[in-house]
Amino acid sequence: MQPERTLVVLSYSPWSERARWVLDHHRLAYRTVQHAPFLGEFRLRRLVGKRNGRATVPLLLAEGTVLGDSWDIARYADQLGTGEKLIPAELESEIRECNDLAERAMTQGRALVVAGLLASPSALDETLPAEIPGWLRPLLRPITRYGTAWFGRKYELDLEALASAREELRVALNGFRRRLGDSAFLFGRFSYADIVFCSLLQGISPLDDRYLKLGPGQRRVWTQPELAAEFDDLIRYRDRTYAAKRLRQ
Repeated sequence: MQPERTLVVLSYSPWSERARWVLDHHRLAYRTVQHAPFLGEFRLRRLVGKRNGRATVPLLLAEGTVLGDSWDIARYADQLGTGEKLIPAELESEIRECNDLAERAMTQGRALVVAGLLASPSALDETLPAEIPGWLRPLLRPITRYGTAWFGRKYELDLEALASAREELRVALNGFRRRLGDSAFLFGRFSYADIVFCSLLQGISPLDDRYLKLGPGQRRVWTQPELAAEFDDLIRYRDRTYAAKRLRQ
């Protein structure tokens, strides 16, 4: 009998997509539970077992273990899965460096997205659960806007320094570009570094809806046109990687 695994995700989150990807890569079965920011905070804290501190998704519950970080979920999947290792021992330190670089850059991307959501009523409406009818969404905007601002405070985002955030993203993307060079993958073979790099690019030019579904307002918020044009080669690398390596489509 296979162990039961529950993956708590935010449907449009690139961090959650990382966790789904590593579990799918290793063909590890799991059920998905959708998290709703702000409204679902109490349930999330209960699942994590935290009264204080930040509780985040993705969150993997498996065999009595609670894993609340994408890196830890990837290590777990490597240990139990059947696919090729995503974090091989000989590359672990270098892949961790790529992971940390992507994490820092994605914090800046998150600030850009939250600021964009707060400025876009249609994008705010699209963040509500699918079961909420369209006519009701505009009436709920004060709550949605409050929850989005709360989310920004939760992650201590600076929503004023957006030009600086874009520049930090540019620096990180140039670093990944140098690392990639002319190779198909960052280390010459597919690894977790490619997964985290692809997740970073979601905040520059979003994937199509086959992989991560976004409404038109959200898609505009998640897109950074200037960076997407400047790093078109990296977007094409991301799209090739998805076409070749993403199992569950």
